[in-house]
This record gives sequence, C-alpha cells and structure tokens, in this order.
Amino acid sequence: MAVADEDRQAKAYGAVATGPRKGTEKTGYPGSDPVRPDGSAAGGRHRSSAWAACLVVASYLALSIASYWSAWSTSPTTHMQLGGDQFATVWFLRWIPFSLTHGHNPFFTTFGNYPFGVNLLTNTSVPLLGLVGSPVTLLFGPIATYNFWCTAALAGSATAGYFFARRWTTWRPAAWVCGLLYGFSPYQIAQSHGGHLNLTFVVLPPLILLATHDVLVCRQRTPPTAGVVLGLLVVAQFFVSSEVLASTLVVDAVCIIAVLVMGRRSVRAHLRPALVGVAWAAGVSAVLLTYPVWSALRGPGHINGPIQLVPQAYRADLLGPVVPNAFVWLAPAGLVRIADGFANSTAENGSYLGITLLITLAVGAVVLWRRSDVARTAVIGGIAAFVLSLGGGLVVRHPPGAIVSGLPLPERLFARLPLLANTIPVRYSLYVALFAGLLLALVLDRLHATVATRSASAGRSPSASAVLAGAVPLALALVCLVPLAPDLPLPGFADPDTPAYFTSPLLAATPAGSVSILYPYPSSAAPEGELWQAVSGMHFKSPGGYFLVRDGPGHTIGFSPVVSYGADTLTATVLIQLHAGTPPPETPQLRTALLAQFRSWNVRSLVASFESEPRPDGALQFLTWLVGRPPTRDIDVDVWNLLPG
Repeated sequence: MAVADEDRQAKAYGAVATGPRKGTEKTGYPGSDPVRPDGSAAGGRHRSSAWAACLVVASYLALSIASYWSAWSTSPTTHMQLGGDQFATVWFLRWIPFSLTHGHNPFFTTFGNYPFGVNLLTNTSVPLLGLVGSPVTLLFGPIATYNFWCTAALAGSATAGYFFARRWTTWRPAAWVCGLLYGFSPYQIAQSHGGHLNLTFVVLPPLILLATHDVLVCRQRTPPTAGVVLGLLVVAQFFVSSEVLASTLVVDAVCIIAVLVMGRRSVRAHLRPALVGVAWAAGVSAVLLTYPVWSALRGPGHINGPIQLVPQAYRADLLGPVVPNAFVWLAPAGLVRIADGFANSTAENGSYLGITLLITLAVGAVVLWRRSDVARTAVIGGIAAFVLSLGGGLVVRHPPGAIVSGLPLPERLFARLPLLANTIPVRYSLYVALFAGLLLALVLDRLHATVATRSASAGRSPSASAVLAGAVPLALALVCLVPLAPDLPLPGFADPDTPAYFTSPLLAATPAGSVSILYPYPSSAAPEGELWQAVSGMHFKSPGGYFLVRDGPGHTIGFSPVVSYGADTLTATVLIQLHAGTPPPETPQLRTALLAQFRSWNVRSLVASFESEPRPDGALQFLTWLVGRPPTRDIDVDVWNLLPG
C-alpha cells in the first residue's frame, strides 16, 4: 500500500480507472484525489487501454511459458519438475476435485497418512487453486494442472504487480517494468526452482494492498463495497497460503502506519468511511474463515505447537541484495558460491536486487522523497520488508543458524506470536521486490515526463520528443533489470515415470477407497508414492506421505531422524530403512508386529515398484518374507493382495 503522489506528473495516489466520481472532493488527505493518472475518459481510449493491458499480460505469459518451456514443449500432462514438494502439490491439486465430487471434507482426509489423516490447511495445499483448476484436473490430470498453475503464477503475479504500479504512474511502460520485476524477481525464480506453488502464486498480495488503499484512502468505491472486496481477497489468499497472508498483513500494517503519519491532518475526514470499510472487510473474513481457521487450529488432524521447526534457519543475508544467486543468468561462479550459503537454501535465497537497481532506487528515493508520498511509502515498505527478511538476528556472509544470534532485529518479536512464529523470514523478500518495482516505476515515470518536457522545450518535433522520452527511461530500466535476468528455462523437468499400473484397468481389482501400502514407502526420502496416488485419481488410501502431520501424545508435528516429517510408525521406519539399503533383521517378532499393524489398518494390498530401488533383489526378498508368499506381477509393479483380518 502507498499514499498520494503530490507531484503533478504522477497526479493523485487515489486515481481510478473510471475517472472522477461525482460528489468526490479533494480533502487534502494523501491519495484522496480520484483523477485517473492518464486522464483517460470513456470510449476509444478505454478500448485502447484494454488492448494495451492485454499486450502487457501476453508479454508476461510468454515469459512464463519460456520459464516452463521444458514442460510445455514436451507434454505438460506427463512432464513436470521432479521433487517432493512438487509431488505433494500435485496430490493436493488432485484432492480438492476428488473430495468435492465424492462428498469428502476438503480440509481433512485419511486418504493420505492413513489411518491418522492429514489436516490440509496446515499443509501447503493451495485449495483455491485446486478448486479453480478442477476442470483441468478432471480433463487432463493433476500434472497438467500443476504445470498450468506454475506458469500462471509467474504471469499472474507480474500482472498484479503491473496494476499495482499502474495506479500511480502515467506512463504504461513504467508499470510494465514493475510487473516484470515483481513477477520474475529472484525471489520468484528461486521459489519456482523449489516447486513452491503456494509461494510463487503471489497474485493477491498487491491486490490486497490496493484494496486496503481503497478502504482507507482512495474511496473509489463505497466503503461497504471496498470492504467486501478487501475481505474476499483476504479469504482468497488464506486458501492459497496462510503464511503469505500473514506476511502481507504485516507489511500492510507498516504501510498503514506510514499513511496515517503522512496524512495525519486529514485522518478525521477519512476515519468514518475507513472504519465502515474495515468493518465490512472484517465481517466478510470472519464469516468465511471462521470454520477454516478452526479446522486449521483445532480441527481433525491439527498440530499443536509450531509447524515450522527452524524458521530462523532461513534468514536473508545482509549481502543478499548485492550477491547474485545460482538462478541469475549473468552470475559469476565465485559470487554464486558465496550466495549458495545464504538462507541455508538456494530455493529460499531470493533477496538479490543488483548494484545498478540499488543505485537507481537510492537516487530515486532521494529525488522523489519530498515530491511523492507514494515513493516515500514504497521506500518505507521496502526497507521494512528487507529488515524483516533478515530475521531475528543479523547474518553477514554466513549460513544462518536455527538459534538466533547476532545483532537483534525486530523480526525476533514474531517468535513470541503463535501465528507469525511460523513465517519464514527470508520470504519477506517478496515485498522487497514489489516495493522496489513500484519505486523503479515511479522513477521511470518521472524521468519520462521530464525528458518529454525538456525535449519539447528544446524545439524537437513531437515524434522525436516521444521517442527520446521513451528511450531514456527504457534504457535505464534495461540497465537495472539485465543483472536480474533469470537463467531460463527452469531445469529439473522430466517424466516421473509413474508405473502404468496406476492408470490401468488392473487397478480396479483393488476396491475403491481400500488401503494400499506403497513401496517405496511415501515419505520425504521417497515422495513419488504421492504422485502415484494422485495420478490414480485417489483410487486408494495410503499410509505415509510427504505431509506435515501430528504425531505422539502431544499432537505436535511429526518428525524423527528416520521418517523425517511424518508419523513415526513401525511400518514407516522399517520400509524407509529398507529403501535406504539397511533392512532390519528378519525376525519372527518383527514380522508378527508388522502384519499386526497391517491388519489394524485394514490393508488390502501391498504395491511395490523397484525402479528406483538401490537393492531391488534384497527389497523384493524382504517383502516376500514379510507377506509369506511371492507377489503377482501386474504390468510394471509387484502386488501382494492382502485380506484384512
């Protein structure tokens, strides 16, 4: 969120696409002027603006497709990024349409982590994307839906960044640059490498900030309407990522404080409509989120205590903005080796901005500080987000430890707040990129207007003035953004080689909804079982999985050295050790205990694929000893049919 630009070139912070609204008057409060920045009216100019917006979106979409070209150029229904987070997301995307068409609770299920179940809202389940993407899932399968949303995440986020800056710029290319920086920032590319769809689909944070501005300042809509829009956006973001929602509200609060300070003389005039809008937003959010929030915090399968075990291990480094990461096209190898230690994860280290952009932003902040409330708010918001990304203690060129040490920073206070304690500090880099894009857009917009004015004053023709006014800021944008250019297309795409059995008619021999144990046992070490279950259309329930689940008498998060994240059962421990190449001794006691657990879970079949097995003969021999008879070969898997009891 930002406040009014008092400079004549940038017009008013509260400008809206429909032009002046009858009965609206200037109050002197930052952002209260409702005049559209480009002064556009109805008719042909609106049609021209619509076509221009379509071209902007098309440019972002082309870059998104280029990022995921390895999938789109082969087969987006079968090829995808390989990895545990990716397979889990495919599972989540498949679960939502399955649950709705079969009458299951969309927020809790025992189809994964059977028989204990999974609370979907404490996981990265992106239920909104699963719902909207249901037609794609039902027609083309969950892998196609995953590729679709990963691609849409980059293009959609860039488009949101464009409209975020468009409100306060008169020159459309300046807003386009903001969207480009936000949607394809090092944060976005790094998280895309990690397959974190819940963290790359950041379309809603800029819209929430804009809607907050509508409620508090702009008065583009009536207060109830503005409040309802804000409330719906908050609800939508909750169903994409509650963590991103929490961090967005934190950054929003910082910007609100900035607005109140800069517009303190006009607060009284705006107080009543703002309170009405906030009340409507709170009411909509409360009505629609009461049950989901209860489900996440106290519902079936909820986890007591922290979900993120070591959030402070993922803190941005103070040198992060100036040291390029591994995903930047022009990054020198020596600097990449340094950056690889930042935030303890290449997928989380997305704080790079580049020297040229930082210099431009610093100069722009100095020049625009007294002229533009928008620029001031962008500077305040960006600096606050960067400080929060550093976590609870300052780290300089060193992998951060899980225990906070070093110079104390404000984010340390979040560890004492139940919900904010689960936010990963370095992920505030998202908002650094957003505000950097906004400030850069304001600089380019100002430069465009200045060059146009001076060129016309020098006696150049209108066409020459227009070319020069466009070329100079675009050249500056090029200098700022080229160092950030990502190394595309994204790597790591392949066909996961799901066994044909899981899409064949032979699967129907196992009753729908029955329990099947998969081998390798689904876990963080071998997550492909989740993908098999999703591709099968959730035909069966499965113990295990790469989920965040509760375990133990205290219902705290399940984690152990062998199982990692998950329920630490005897079956999980034995089968995970078997896959790791260290099978336990074949004793009668172990066999009796395992088969007893199978019976208590009503296991109908044991399905094994040995394609990725380090010791396939040893694993086959162990499972045959366990069941007491050899398996049946069904296409490309080995199946032991078990009857409960």
